[in-house]
Amino acid sequence: MPASRQIHPLLSYQPFTMIEGIQNPSLLSWNIREAPSTVLVRVNTVQPPRLLRSHELSAPATRPPLTHLRIYCGIMPDSDAWYIETQNPSGVTVRNVLDAIYDAFKQPFSRESFNILCPKTQTIVLNTFHARVRAAGAPDLSRAVWEEGIQRGDCLMRHSWFGGLSLSFEGRPDMENTCILSVRRIDDEANLPSPTRVVPSPFR
Repeated sequence: MPASRQIHPLLSYQPFTMIEGIQNPSLLSWNIREAPSTVLVRVNTVQPPRLLRSHELSAPATRPPLTHLRIYCGIMPDSDAWYIETQNPSGVTVRNVLDAIYDAFKQPFSRESFNILCPKTQTIVLNTFHARVRAAGAPDLSRAVWEEGIQRGDCLMRHSWFGGLSLSFEGRPDMENTCILSVRRIDDEANLPSPTRVVPSPFR
């Protein structure tokens, strides 16, 4: 992406302009395992966080606008080959980016991909999946989440909060429509054992 291109402030990674007292390099507060409708924006410590407004969601994700954007996330075990893509012939919007990120991390994570993880990482991913199942609440909802299986979002482990997008691959024309997704850690996610006694595999 050319150096002259800029990412919308709502989406950009801003480690040097963090709001005092809030350790978040993004203006957005969003657990990317949750739907984009839950995204909150906080611009200062006085006003409480609020939902994004329609004009903010429809704003171009970059300036100048792009019709195609590819997003890499280095925390993923197969990050060299896996990426998120979003397209819009009228120009990719903030909403397009949020939807694409959410949809991408809802994708199933295959048994083959899981098997190449080290044992420690496998355990953390499984614990994250089990915590997500238990968080669904009612038994029928928990079972539905269980039956969906492990998702790519579970591979984020505790680093599931949006940290912003940054420009990448400067000087490479083949990567000019590419950026990097940063994620940040949360510390209140319990390591829960499997909430069910069912035998089926968590892979789909």
